[in-house]
Formats: sequence, structure tokens, C-alpha cells
Amino acid sequence: MEIITIKKHVSEKDARNDDDIYHGSPDAEFMKMSHEVDKNPPETWKKYDVNTDQGVKKIIEMEYQELMNAKTHDEKITNIYHLSVALLRYWRINHE
Repeated sequence: MEIITIKKHVSEKDARNDDDIYHGSPDAEFMKMSHEVDKNPPETWKKYDVNTDQGVKKIIEMEYQELMNAKTHDEKITNIYHLSVALLRYWRINHE
């Protein structure tokens, strides 16, 4: 599988927009939503220790299963964000 990122042309006006911290990235929506999930994790995460390798691995397993069982488009998208943030947190624990 190959991941391709397309760079969106950013107009001079948009380039001057200090509010666009993503600089016109086509992934801006994903990054914004992931940031929101990271700041406000799902209620289901509260039963796990989010500061340990084992706790975050259990969250990853749970979110993966929820994604695999998702039926609607909205359920899939929501669980993609949740799983992505769980993986980011796992990376943070193992990166430090």
C-alpha cells in the first residue's frame, strides 16, 4: 500500500492567515479532530491507565475492534480518530 499526500495550493491570502496552523494541509481536518480527541478522550478510556504501555495497548485493542465492527460511515470515522490518537499516545509512551 502506498500513501500519497497531495499538497494543496495555498493562495497568498491563505498563507498570510495566522489562524491556519496547518498551512493548507489536506490533512487539516484529521489533525484538528485528532487534537480534540487527544484533549477530550472517549469515556471508555477512563477504565484504563492511559499513562502505561499496557493500558494504552488495551485501548488500542478496544478501538481497533470498534473500528472493525463499525457499520456506518460516521462510526468508522469516529473510530479512526480514536484509534489514531491511541496509537499516538502509545508512540509517546515508547518514544520517551
